[in-house]
Amino acid sequence: MKTFAAGSTNAYADPVLLDTVLRGFPGLTVVLAHGGRGWWYEAAATLATLHGNVWIELSGLPPAKLPEYYARFNFPRLARKFIFATDWPGMPGTAANARAFAETAERHGCDDELIGRVLGGNAVDVYGMGRDDRV
Repeated sequence: MKTFAAGSTNAYADPVLLDTVLRGFPGLTVVLAHGGRGWWYEAAATLATLHGNVWIELSGLPPAKLPEYYARFNFPRLARKFIFATDWPGMPGTAANARAFAETAERHGCDDELIGRVLGGNAVDVYGMGRDDRV
């Protein structure tokens, strides 16, 4: 049986450990991969809602499960901090995942503008994509 991320360790992956870093470096942008993963979804969402410079990247997360993973949070409010990403090739395809996210988000109160931000606009802002000042 193949295990997910064989050989990887999550000993220091708890998003709560970033709280001190975020306070010490308020200008640092942090993108939490895989939405915090497992028992850390709530911690990741809390940090993202408390800090303007913390983002939740969605690779590896089934779009239909997002409302379940973040059930304690207002979905449209939290979605403002989402960055769409994929775990290609370990998912049904980028376009299929994007459509699934859009459908899930719409069912949970997100408008077209917010869905567009998640599917691309947030990444453009966070990663500086499309700006002339790139190296």
